[in-house]
Amino acid sequence: MDNFQVLVPVANGSEEMEVVIIVDILRRAGAMVVVASVEEGTTIVASRKVKLVADQLLSDIHETKFDLILLPVCNLVQDVSVIPG
Repeated sequence: MDNFQVLVPVANGSEEMEVVIIVDILRRAGAMVVVASVEEGTTIVASRKVKLVADQLLSDIHETKFDLILLPVCNLVQDVSVIPG
């Protein structure tokens, strides 16, 4: 997975377990993972009030190309429609 670049955007209300476990597994596998805050600062307050510090602000890396974008569940997303399949 060398040189495989993954973006993990985070926001206030993100599920801390999903963020930390995703990042940990990918980094152990050798991926270059960037945790980017969509908030005004790099520190976010996760769903259970745990503070997490992102690597960068999303606004600072908007032109960077990534091989994969992983979106951890965010407690703030409430209007998700499920289409029966």
